[in-house]
Amino acid sequence: MKHFNRLSAWIQQHYDACLLASLCLLPLSFQIVGLEAGAQAQLAYIAFVSACVLNAKVCCRRAFRVPPTEKLWFLLFVSSFGGWILSLSWAAISFSVLCWVTPFTLLAVLLERQHRYSIAKQRIQKRRIQQSRWRKAKHAVLSEWKDRLRWLAGVQHDMRQPLHALGLLVGHPSLDMHLQNPQSSQVIRQMTSCQRWLHDLAENMLEATRLELGEQREKRIEYVSSTELCKSLEGWMGQLAETKGLTFKVDVEECLIHTDARRLKRVMGNLVFNAVEHTHEGGVFFSYRRHGGVHRFTVKDSGPGIQDDVLQTGADRSSTFGSDLPKTGIGLYVVKRLCQEMDWNLSMCNVKEGGTVFVLELADRIPTKVGGTTTLVNQKAG
Repeated sequence: MKHFNRLSAWIQQHYDACLLASLCLLPLSFQIVGLEAGAQAQLAYIAFVSACVLNAKVCCRRAFRVPPTEKLWFLLFVSSFGGWILSLSWAAISFSVLCWVTPFTLLAVLLERQHRYSIAKQRIQKRRIQQSRWRKAKHAVLSEWKDRLRWLAGVQHDMRQPLHALGLLVGHPSLDMHLQNPQSSQVIRQMTSCQRWLHDLAENMLEATRLELGEQREKRIEYVSSTELCKSLEGWMGQLAETKGLTFKVDVEECLIHTDARRLKRVMGNLVFNAVEHTHEGGVFFSYRRHGGVHRFTVKDSGPGIQDDVLQTGADRSSTFGSDLPKTGIGLYVVKRLCQEMDWNLSMCNVKEGGTVFVLELADRIPTKVGGTTTLVNQKAG
């Protein structure tokens, strides 16, 4: 019985192909075995197919995909099986019975197909309604997510004001008298380093929120001295490295860089800070050189190293919002996105002896005059 049920299920799925094959072979059977015997065989075959379809429908009557046409196939089975039984006694009527059963068979096939199309249409409509609800729910979640990001950006913007005021207080002239005391001087420098640390963290959060919301910020191209840029980083980064017992070396070549100074300071500050933060012994080396028309910054540390795919772009596969905003490590996220905005080349490699090397390369921007207007072009390295 189990094998018959499997056969019935297969025939119920491919009933149209089974009946079409019998119709195609009908003229050949008439020529080989004769008109009456061929008609009897066709009636028996139609009865067998209708019986299998009816059995499969009864066994799977609770399935949603099975059309409720059991009565139609039962009538077809009774007609074909009864005609076959009668043709065994009166062979002359076999062809007449087949001529009556064949249109009824085609009608059963057409109605079955129509029911299947109706069920498929209902399923498609149901899925479309469900997808529409999902899209609306996702849009509501994304809207709430962006509203929370804007609220967080406002909080971070408010945080910058007291942090900036704290920096002014730490550098107040009334504290100069305490700089002569080594202990007081050490405390003031550590306070300055912590204030700058918190200020840069707030700046990174604000920048990450802006990038996540897709807000475009104007590019302010200006000249910046490489020594001034690196000196501003060397002050508090060196103090932070000193508190951890690390060596902090800077080797900078004097040169004017024509680029967005604010974005460049943010990128280099994050790279150097990450190197100092994740290095527990040894030191951090920071250098700058100009190679032709390319400005190259190198940050090397002796830390444990990081994953090779950390600079790969694209949304996180596990992210519900389709966002590449990381769950940890906001600094490198800001670095990658700013490098994409400015078309800077950022590369990273792990050293076998231990540590990581980040290399930032940016083409020199040379102002040129075209048609009486001043434009900026990138000088590519040769």
